[in-house]
Amino acid sequence: MGEIKLEKFEIPTGINDKIIGDIRYPKNFENSLPISIIIHGFTGHKDWGFLPYLSEKVAGAGFVTLVPNFSTDIVDPFQDFFIDVEKFSTFTISQWVSELGLLIENIRNKRILNDAVKDLVDTGRIFLIGQSLGGAVSMIYASTHNSIQKLCLLDSVGSLFRYTKRQIEEWAKTGFILFTNSRTGQELKLNFSYYRDIVDNNYALEKHLSQIKVPVLFIHGSEDLTVPLKEIQNLINLAKNPLVKLIVLPNTNHTFGIEHPFTKPTEALDKVIETTIRFLKNEEI
Repeated sequence: MGEIKLEKFEIPTGINDKIIGDIRYPKNFENSLPISIIIHGFTGHKDWGFLPYLSEKVAGAGFVTLVPNFSTDIVDPFQDFFIDVEKFSTFTISQWVSELGLLIENIRNKRILNDAVKDLVDTGRIFLIGQSLGGAVSMIYASTHNSIQKLCLLDSVGSLFRYTKRQIEEWAKTGFILFTNSRTGQELKLNFSYYRDIVDNNYALEKHLSQIKVPVLFIHGSEDLTVPLKEIQNLINLAKNPLVKLIVLPNTNHTFGIEHPFTKPTEALDKVIETTIRFLKNEEI
């Protein structure tokens, strides 16, 4: 892999709100480069764990990669803490889907691309790499937008309806739920508007997966306790989409053995990245 250039971007979404992110691309290239957008998980962010490493590796394989933080992701990446807990509590799936659309619009019209790559990227080849909850956002967006050419979903969730009746009743009564981020120990909260948004929009992932007209690859750890493998198998069985493929990696968990801060790749992560790149480049996997 040659030298990888790293640049930043910002997209205003409202008063004092913005999407921020990183763009990576190979310094020396000749051919038109496809674009891969990497979407983080529930309490993740663009600098979490293996995402920058994944972005570098994919860029080194001949892509422009973008890793965004959505407008509710105001994070100290070094402490891995959300700086604005109130802002985080307001996020919804619809917000992420909408802001992903805004990001793609800014890619296609090249507003956030600098002169070095602006005339050489192929905005007709846009791929989504969704991790955990980012997998759900990728499926929802791709089911209604033909700008996406492929999806690679890493330990994706298989359902957004993950709450018991008792949890929902208490959530509705108080207006929010409090929870502790198991990764950092930080106490966070999530407003009931998150669940209301899922219900109102009927975000049944099997419906969205069934409507996607481009190849979809799930890569899932056999020992994932956060999203058990059977959840994804059930999703795929319900969707009945012949363009969907599942690869199961043995003896690895929801993050492929990686913690934050990232120190070095695991064997499982290297396999994930190799498989992802081969899939995006139409090579045998």
